Amino acid sequence: MKVKQFFEAHPVFRYEEFAAFMTSQGTNRPESWRQQLSYHQKAGHLIHIRKFLYAVKPSLSQPQWVDPYLIASKAVDGAILSYHTALELHGIAYTTFNEFTFLTNRQMQAFIYAGQRFRAVCQPKKLVVNKKTEYACEEIKREGMSVKLTNLERTIVDVLDRPDLGGGWEEIWRSLDNVTSIDTATMIEYALLLKNATVAAKVGFFLEQRPSHFVVEQKHLAKLLSNLPKQPHYMSRDQRGEGKYIEKWRLIVPLTIINRTWEEPDVENI
Repeated sequence: MKVKQFFEAHPVFRYEEFAAFMTSQGTNRPESWRQQLSYHQKAGHLIHIRKFLYAVKPSLSQPQWVDPYLIASKAVDGAILSYHTALELHGIAYTTFNEFTFLTNRQMQAFIYAGQRFRAVCQPKKLVVNKKTEYACEEIKREGMSVKLTNLERTIVDVLDRPDLGGGWEEIWRSLDNVTSIDTATMIEYALLLKNATVAAKVGFFLEQRPSHFVVEQKHLAKLLSNLPKQPHYMSRDQRGEGKYIEKWRLIVPLTIINRTWEEPDVENI
């Protein structure tokens, strides 16, 4: 395979991937790898986004645009797109953001490219300890490349756990209103893996707000009920203002969610 063919198959790639390709072609010297990258960058074929991260410059016949989801997926080795970014890829996000979030086991500072922010978030500690960081993940194709992301069920639990990474409660609830089908057993199993009583309460509360066509078996809810906090917990860590106490779930829910204050008023009744 020629270098050009590698670029065609990898519109965004990491230095390590290019090194592996060059090695497979019989070129084992790192100096040669760097010379090739430098040549193609100077020739206008490549964009050096940040250390170890490159994108193939679109041809003149194409928009001068690099897919930000591919950038996020290659920002670090093993990145998993998550939270609001995953909501977008699942096609249910109410709003499209200019921030792209990915999970990683490494500490990494956010960076900006073309006015878009790319943010790394550490994997939940319980998943790391139990070696379950790839639980409930899936892969999709974008521009011929595989992109790993959290599946819909895990994404819902994650944004309920971290509403700050889901765009806030209004954005989350508006987005989740677009969900037409979920595997509640998988969602609950993942929620319990986090070993977080507040998360269990939030997932239980969320599931009971679903329309009647969402079948939630009581045996599944029972698993959540047996893992609730001992005392009432706020739905958000930084919750301020009034809330309604939902005794069944020992959860204090913001009134904005209870009253769905973002919904349009019924004009005919004003």
